[in-house]
Amino acid sequence: MFQDYKSLSDEELDSKMENVMKKINMAFKMGNEAVAEQMQGFLEQLQMELYERSEKMRFKIINDRTPESLIIGEDNDPDASTNSDKKS
Repeated sequence: MFQDYKSLSDEELDSKMENVMKKINMAFKMGNEAVAEQMQGFLEQLQMELYERSEKMRFKIINDRTPESLIIGEDNDPDASTNSDKKS
């Protein structure tokens, strides 16, 4: 059963992951491995959602830091070429 966790806030996602991990531990302690395995599937879905969010955030940070132009020596000043001519 796949559930969509995209609507959860980061705090809700973290809380849900914590809750699932507690249930996994409880299932193992009670000797109910089938339930523990099913809960591990849910945990994996939650971890994938967390991973996707962190990748989007990482991409945004990198994208925000990347300049529009990567040409060496290019200035943002459109009058840079005319300013160097005036100095001569």
